[in-house]
Amino acid sequence: MTRANHPQLAEVLEALARREAELESDRRTIALLNAELEETNRGLIALHAELEEARQAEARLAAIVQSSDDAMFAFSPQGVIQTWNPGAERLFGHTEAEIVGRPVHVLVPEEARGPFAGALELARDGGRAGHFDGRLRRRDGSPVDVAVTVSAMRDAEGALTGFSAVARDLTERLRMEAELAAARADREVMADRERIARDLHDMVIQRVFAAGLALQATAGMTDHPKVVARLHDVVAELDATIRELRTAIFDLHTAPQQSVSLRARILKLTEDAAETLGFSPNVGFDGPIDSVVSEEVATHLLAVVREALSNIARHANATATAVTLSTNDDLVLEVIDNGCGLGEVTRSSGLRNMRERAESLGGAFEVCSRPGGGTRLKWRVPLA
Repeated sequence: MTRANHPQLAEVLEALARREAELESDRRTIALLNAELEETNRGLIALHAELEEARQAEARLAAIVQSSDDAMFAFSPQGVIQTWNPGAERLFGHTEAEIVGRPVHVLVPEEARGPFAGALELARDGGRAGHFDGRLRRRDGSPVDVAVTVSAMRDAEGALTGFSAVARDLTERLRMEAELAAARADREVMADRERIARDLHDMVIQRVFAAGLALQATAGMTDHPKVVARLHDVVAELDATIRELRTAIFDLHTAPQQSVSLRARILKLTEDAAETLGFSPNVGFDGPIDSVVSEEVATHLLAVVREALSNIARHANATATAVTLSTNDDLVLEVIDNGCGLGEVTRSSGLRNMRERAESLGGAFEVCSRPGGGTRLKWRVPLA
């Protein structure tokens, strides 16, 4: 039996063949759709990852802005303040609700508007940040020394949408620089005093003394009583002059140090220690150091700082150290380094002296190795 003998069967077979071809085409179409769907799905996953990464980056940036000690704020091209972080509230005194929507010039006194406008123009036209060091105005009208960096904000097409500003309080840095400059000036004065004292002793006194000896010898060369009496009077005057010169030399050597602030003395001490350490220690202050620490306590404190830095130079093999002094409750000195730790130096005479100094003032002393390496020294004494 052939297909020709059964036309109906042939038609059925042809229909089945066409159906099979259609099914094969559908399978290929479905496969292509599946491939496109998988590609789209991968694209969506990548887009979701990018969006999540962007969201996390935005969250990190927001956390930095919120937690920063620096004042951060943004304002429109017309100078209207749009954002205000907690650091700005601490520095300038305005709350976010008070300041947002107000012109940025409420922060800028008249004498600073020219330099501030120059920083804005540099950011607007130069494509880079503008800098302004000067004084801005707090909520109560008082000035504050700041370093301001202004950057232009632009949209995707490059159109200016506003400015961002970061202001750092320079009050503490300027005070420390002034105290350090005063300490250096005092050191120069002391060097001059030492030089003058040395010249008085080595030159003036010796010449006056030699002149006195010559006059005494001259008195033995004459029998005239008035001449002899006069020569002896002159020699006595020269002896009195020598005594006065020696008193002046002593006063030059023992110039009072109380006029130099404790901050300045600590800064000078750490500056001098940098030569033996091989690097400059990082120094920090928290609280009114000069007004609450007595001269007696200051004497012990300076000795402890000197001994601590000396120990680091001799034993620690460190590349960095931080000296922090606070007066929030007690007077607390902390000295931290990144060296090799205590090792076998736990019972040195220097550590014993630091402990005895603290205990003699009713305080405490502790020193230990840090988990990450280095040593932490803490010296605490009561302020009252």
